[in-house]
Amino acid sequence: MTGTGAGGHGTVECDEPGGTVPPLKLTEVARGFDRPLYVTSEPADAGRLYVVEQIGRIRLVKDGAVQEEPFLDITGIVAPVATSYEDERGLLGLAFHPDYAENGRFFVYFNARRQSDTSPAGLTLMEFRRSPSNPDVAAPESTRSYFRITSGVMGNHNGGMLAFGPARMLYVGVGDGGGQTDNPDPNNNGQNLEVKLGKILRIDVDNHPTAPAGNVTGGDPDVWDYGLRNPWRFSFDRCRGDLYIGDVGGRLYEEINIEPSGAGRRNYGWSVTEGTTCLQGDQEPGCTSPTITAPVKAYDHELGDGSVTGGYVYRGSRIPSLRGTYLYGDFESRRVWTLTWRDNMVAATSNLSQDLGSVSTLQGLASFGEDAAGELYIVNYGGSIFRIDPE
Repeated sequence: MTGTGAGGHGTVECDEPGGTVPPLKLTEVARGFDRPLYVTSEPADAGRLYVVEQIGRIRLVKDGAVQEEPFLDITGIVAPVATSYEDERGLLGLAFHPDYAENGRFFVYFNARRQSDTSPAGLTLMEFRRSPSNPDVAAPESTRSYFRITSGVMGNHNGGMLAFGPARMLYVGVGDGGGQTDNPDPNNNGQNLEVKLGKILRIDVDNHPTAPAGNVTGGDPDVWDYGLRNPWRFSFDRCRGDLYIGDVGGRLYEEINIEPSGAGRRNYGWSVTEGTTCLQGDQEPGCTSPTITAPVKAYDHELGDGSVTGGYVYRGSRIPSLRGTYLYGDFESRRVWTLTWRDNMVAATSNLSQDLGSVSTLQGLASFGEDAAGELYIVNYGGSIFRIDPE
């Protein structure tokens, strides 16, 4: 059985034949990027890959070759990025409209640099369009700015993921504002429904600024989920529509949260809880409150892990026995793991790190990526893109 996916993407394989997963490998498909953070394809064309560079460029890989001219270059409006793993600013996210082939619309999320008193620095969601004369480049001017968060934004915990999900809504991952203090989330942004920080937002880009029905009520109208520290990468299972969230932890635990399709309005605990650990005693809403949804998977930092990179449920055709399995990893240790979610529980787990050789190959597991055919990629912060293939 095939499906078109929760976000309106191209046809993918939804049957799950099972069996033994064969030996796997990382196949390099492109290199020479400047601090790449994400890779994706057009919704209906797996042959054109787009690579997000932190400094503010999107590079096109066409017919296996990196094009010399960037697809989009907004380095002039993206906040300068230090040459350091600790600087989490820059161009962070990219998503193509489900009807991109017809309308050419796409969306980027980034730290904007201060341009003027009327255009301050801040986390920004902006829309651009493909050039009407050349599909390999974007028109240089934006068509719309959806929001800019200017208060409480530091150099880390910015979030960064954009993805279209069920009902063609755009979901945006925003961190809690960052800063390193002895008090986690000192402004309580994760639990404050009045602000966009520490949330996953849900935006109807075809009817904005009207908030889509079903968002959290009684606060910022764009809020879908809250209680998140830094949802760097999340994704939707393109067959079932479930939302898989990798939430970067603090001193204790990294989290994977799984949300059934359409559920939403969930509190994932930060900064009342981290993993399953209580951080704030009996303060409201309370660590045992039924309003808090615990992660389905949490891991500590004992083995050198320290920054979860959420991935994807595999829906490709190259590795049939892997279908229905979620792959995720860790930026710092470069390990890759899997889990299978069935009947509201983790049914199976595995470690693919040795099989893929990810620890020795990567210089930072910045992101996973998925093309229109459901095949999965790994973004090496050191400058290259790999596809996960059978040997």
